[in-house]
Amino acid sequence: MTYDVVALLAKDPDMRAISRALNDAGPGLWVRPLHDGGILQIRDADRRLLASVERSQRVEARDEVVRLLGADAAVGMPDPCWWVEVRARPDEAGRETAHRVADALALRSGGTVWTSGPGDPSEWEETDHPAVERAAAEAIVIAQDREVVPLSSWISDAMPAGRGAVAQILTPRGARLTHALRTLVTSPRARWVVRAEDGSHFDGVSGYPLRWDAEHAYVPLPGEDAAVPPEGFLDDAPLGAQLVLDLSVRHREPFAPPLGRAVEAVTEHLAGCVPVGWGPHEPALAAWEPERLVRLARHRVPRPTVTHFSGPRGVGHPFSGSVRVTWNGERAAERITMAVGFEDGVDLPTDALPGLVGTLAARDLLDVLHVRWIRGRADVTYEPRWHGLAVPLGMAVGPDGVRRVGGRKAVAGPLGGTVLGEGGRQAAWYPVPEGAGNTQRAMAAIRAQLTYLGAAAGG
Repeated sequence: MTYDVVALLAKDPDMRAISRALNDAGPGLWVRPLHDGGILQIRDADRRLLASVERSQRVEARDEVVRLLGADAAVGMPDPCWWVEVRARPDEAGRETAHRVADALALRSGGTVWTSGPGDPSEWEETDHPAVERAAAEAIVIAQDREVVPLSSWISDAMPAGRGAVAQILTPRGARLTHALRTLVTSPRARWVVRAEDGSHFDGVSGYPLRWDAEHAYVPLPGEDAAVPPEGFLDDAPLGAQLVLDLSVRHREPFAPPLGRAVEAVTEHLAGCVPVGWGPHEPALAAWEPERLVRLARHRVPRPTVTHFSGPRGVGHPFSGSVRVTWNGERAAERITMAVGFEDGVDLPTDALPGLVGTLAARDLLDVLHVRWIRGRADVTYEPRWHGLAVPLGMAVGPDGVRRVGGRKAVAGPLGGTVLGEGGRQAAWYPVPEGAGNTQRAMAAIRAQLTYLGAAAGG
């Protein structure tokens, strides 16, 4: 496991401040810049890696510090504030180097220092990437000993580009993942590896026991042992619930689409507030401003842009999510994935879903929407335990889909629907009826409705 240190500074450290902090780390050290100076590696006299220092980030969304580092980290946090993260080799020499750098920066610039868990040198070996602790022939292992593990720039940059390669996130059992990172580890090219208290390993999503393999890193145990999850993984104690939404939007405006407005409509209806922070990775430290998202996406044309957002603390219901912006010539499309958390015993705002669909249609911000719910923590982080299967609540198609199918056909089909909106901006909402049966039957009903709509549009 790694050892991470975050310095929350009152001033943006310039090169002089960083040079002095590196000098305070000890004599005889070597510094190697990576990624055009975005990361500085600190090495000992034998050129072995001790720690890596990431470029500072301005903290505009202060709630993000609480979300990822905890409320104690925000006590005494300066205003204004800059976030500087140091990732250390998890032995005594690496930890001491990281603290010397962070403490020197905090002493010279003013601020506080946060540290992660104790780390574990047994899981660490030096690799070609500062975020990768261990490598197999076809996989990499990124270890994180933190209470809340985000989809950080370290992890994003380390994701393998080669076909078939897999990234595995290794954490202790007490760690929780953010929505963005858990979405990543459920993809075919990633895995959440959890180290149990007895030193064994299991999959944090499925519970399958794992073993080390020199070719593919951590893989399921063979035979009957693979079907036995660790004790407590199937705990059905109350967790809370989450609404999970997948929304696609195709914008008509060339080069100046209203990016982020669909996110605001969803969060206002279901969470009672709008995002407070956003960024290309977590922590999402930039203040939420859709205009800045538009500028970033336009700057990257024709490449896609992926950003992450989160809600304020103590206002409405917690939420976090991601936006992927792609381009087809001059026009952009958004794919929004997000979750909104609710305490156990709180009714989900399903009555607000038709109104949300109507609002999205009226603002021309709806192509297809899928809504489901799942057991999960209200703070929208994820423990290594079984959350059950997501239960579909309904789907919607936007004005383009209604026009292709026709108004009369749009309300027909296995589910049946309701047309919402007026004029040329009508959408169709298809709720899954209560008592529709188990999750598999609800999913089958959604698939059947999609099949019907596809056939109706083609006819």
